[in-house]
Amino acid sequence: MARGASRKEKVASRRAKRRERWERFFSPWAAACAGAALSVAFLFQRSLTVRALLFVAFFSAAVYAGKKVSLLSAFLVSAGIVLANLLAPVGRVLAEVGPLKVTETALMDGLGKALVFEGLICISKASILPGLRLPGRFGSLVASAFVYYDRIVEYKGKVKPATLIEDADMLMLAMWEEEPAAAGSAVPGDGRRTRPAAAVLLVAAVLGAYALLLVK
Repeated sequence: MARGASRKEKVASRRAKRRERWERFFSPWAAACAGAALSVAFLFQRSLTVRALLFVAFFSAAVYAGKKVSLLSAFLVSAGIVLANLLAPVGRVLAEVGPLKVTETALMDGLGKALVFEGLICISKASILPGLRLPGRFGSLVASAFVYYDRIVEYKGKVKPATLIEDADMLMLAMWEEEPAAAGSAVPGDGRRTRPAAAVLLVAAVLGAYALLLVK
C-alpha cells in the first residue's frame, strides 16, 4: 500500500513539474487563442485518419502540459459513443453481433464523433491555463468553471467509495479556500508572456491544422 502511494506521489510530482514548465512557456491568452483556433480546425476536419493523428498530438500536448489524462478513460468513453452510434445502423453491414448490426457508415461516423469529443477535451486541457482572464462577469464565470473543472479532475483519484462524504467535504473545502484565485483575481504569473519559441510552435500548430483540412 505504501509503495503504491509513493508511486502515485512520484507520478503527481512529475506531472506538477511538467505543468509548471508548460505554464512558464505559454501565456494564458496565447494558449487559449491557439486552442480555440485548433478546435475549429479539428471540428471541420473530415478525414478520419487525420483526426486520429491530431487526437494523438492533442493527447500528447495535454500530457506534456502536466494535465491528468487517461487512455483507458478515453477508450471507454469512445467505445460508448461508437456503440450508441451503432444502434442506428446506416450503410453496408460489416458484421452482426447478436441483434446488433455493425454498419460501415455508423461505425465510421461513431469513430469520428469519439475522436472529436476526446480531441476537444485534450485541447481544452492543454490550452486553458491558470491566470486566463476573460472580460465581463460572464467571462469571469467561464474562467472559474475551467479552473474548478481542472481541480476536480486532479482531485478525483482521492475520492474513495468508503470515505465518499469525507473526501467530498475535503474537495469542497479545497475549492473554497482557493476560490479567489479561481475567480480570476491576481495570481502569480498573470503577466507572463509567451516565449518566442512557444509563439512559433503555436502558430505552426494552428497553420498545420488548417493546412490538413485540404486532406481528403
